[in-house]
Amino acid sequence: MRLRSLVAGTALAATSVLTLAGPAAAAPKPVYEADVVGVVQVDRGDRTVAQVQVRYRCAPGEELGLWVSVKQTPDRTADPRLEGEGSSGISAAWSDSHRNAFTCDGRTHLGTFTVDQTEPWYVPGQARPAQGPLAKGEAYVQFCLTDPDAAGPEGLLLSHSEFVHVR
Repeated sequence: MRLRSLVAGTALAATSVLTLAGPAAAAPKPVYEADVVGVVQVDRGDRTVAQVQVRYRCAPGEELGLWVSVKQTPDRTADPRLEGEGSSGISAAWSDSHRNAFTCDGRTHLGTFTVDQTEPWYVPGQARPAQGPLAKGEAYVQFCLTDPDAAGPEGLLLSHSEFVHVR
């Protein structure tokens, strides 16, 4: 009787340990987070240039692309139309960049990213639409991390956007 209880108890304990170890052994899903900190700070010498400070975290070991964008409508309000696809058509000011350096190591970083109007328009064969300077008010800020090797929506690993005050 004792032997049977011992064997049953050992089997139950082994099953419990294996059950608990199963989920813990699975690889954790990479974490991608971002949040704009403070305001968009416009360069006084060139109002098409601005600094955006972002607290972010991304998984280590990947070669990612970064895009930071700041858009404003003519009245410089938090216009919800800026959240839609193709909103550059209603923008009075739009500065962006794919050129900022950043670090992905699984840790949280506070980065300052520069946006401007020097990059070519993203539509091949078309000139970048004329954009005015950034001005005091509200702007729609986007911070996106992409996997350049993945096509379509699968390549977008993080898309954080929010309305932020511009100084």
